[in-house]
Amino acid sequence: MSGTPVEARKFVEGVGGRLAASKSQTYANGVLAIEGRNNPFIAKYMLAGDLACVLSSHELGVTPTADAKALARCIIDLLPDCERISRDRSIGDIVVSRELWIVEAVGQDAGSWLHVGRNRAESLRGSLPRMFFRDALHREHVALRRLVKALLDRAEPNMTAIAPFYHHLQHAGRTSLGEYLLSWAASFNKHFERIEQADKRLDLAPPPNCGRDIVVDLINRVGHRLGFSQVGKVWQELFITEEHFSEPFFILAQIAVGLGRLAEDLRLFMTSEFDFFELADEHASGSSGRPQKKNPFGLQAVINGASIGAGRLASQFAANVTLSEEADSTYHAYHLYEFSRDVAAWTEFMADVIEKGDFKLGELESKSRLGFAGAREALDVLVYEHKVPYRFAHRVCGELVRVGTDGASHEEIVKTVAARLQDHPAIDCDRLVRIATGESTEAIQLNVPAFQSVYDEVSANLKNIETLNWPNVVEEAIEKLVAEGERLVSA
Repeated sequence: MSGTPVEARKFVEGVGGRLAASKSQTYANGVLAIEGRNNPFIAKYMLAGDLACVLSSHELGVTPTADAKALARCIIDLLPDCERISRDRSIGDIVVSRELWIVEAVGQDAGSWLHVGRNRAESLRGSLPRMFFRDALHREHVALRRLVKALLDRAEPNMTAIAPFYHHLQHAGRTSLGEYLLSWAASFNKHFERIEQADKRLDLAPPPNCGRDIVVDLINRVGHRLGFSQVGKVWQELFITEEHFSEPFFILAQIAVGLGRLAEDLRLFMTSEFDFFELADEHASGSSGRPQKKNPFGLQAVINGASIGAGRLASQFAANVTLSEEADSTYHAYHLYEFSRDVAAWTEFMADVIEKGDFKLGELESKSRLGFAGAREALDVLVYEHKVPYRFAHRVCGELVRVGTDGASHEEIVKTVAARLQDHPAIDCDRLVRIATGESTEAIQLNVPAFQSVYDEVSANLKNIETLNWPNVVEEAIEKLVAEGERLVSA
């Protein structure tokens, strides 16, 4: 065992080697504290990398068996509680912190073999963000399946349930609740492919840092043990533009924007003025001062989070514009890591909201008539049923709305329209006005075959995804590593 924690700290930091003194308190406050904020998110992957390296190095006859067993045992014991330990016992980045935990447990002699074959950049900039984002994207993929299924399930029985259609927040026409929900399902469905493509580009382990045969062999084995199917060949290939930070984050930020827009709709629809949607009690909060209120704090969290994520994405791209050799991403990546976890949580939450919320079909249908929302249907009647020239028909319907909003009675509106359409005596102007004012729904032409086509397409994709059962390669790799480590220890 090593001596005091202070001695172990100096050993890990290299004090007495290249450095003559430990870090200052100002350095600890201004730098180490920031570096350590990443640790709860990546400690598991750091220790998994350590275990892969110990197993590979021992397999190649580099690390002595006794030391390899001691290291494997220590790493396996640390893994289950590493997130808490990284919050309570981190001083600096995870590379330094986890080495300190291990050296304090197994001593300097065995601990000296921990870092064989690797350096800090290989972990902090290479394998750790890739492992984190591969895991995060998989978890988002699973959450997204639930949300898309929830949207499909609520859309299917409501294909023809009349609802308002809005344009610039104005009553613009009528659609169905089914089409509205299918639009969201189709939009979120596109992200499955984006996630899978990003994962393929993240599937690249850091390369060896030299051409020595045993090092090349060692690093290749480590990469494959960590679940990567490919190992880089040239050093800067993984780091030169930092896109392994920005690409997965872009996808998650884009999903968050969709979640935010859906949440914004529902927040508006649950107001008493609209009353189209009732948020389940378990998804709402009460007001401390107004007992009648049902506050959509959860929806607001999603909306504001999407805004913050968009800004953080811009900041990440700005950070990527730097010298290719090193960047600031590794110091402040905790913003990315935390947001990535939040997006998966928000996706699950919005799926729950859709599953359990109450869409009020009566209110949707009755308020779909407001604002002369049938004017577009009346326009179509004139153009497609009676061959009235489009621009003239448009003016007639516009005048119909104008005199109606000025207070004209139904009969007065009919007279106005009839006067404009006197060259088209076959047109039933009373019917036309009832269509425009929403009294009649006979001219609503819902494209139900198209709705069904979208439903079938998205459902088929979801079924295909479920059948393929895309694995979480990171979690699988860690499970295999632990099992392999246990075999080594017990041998």
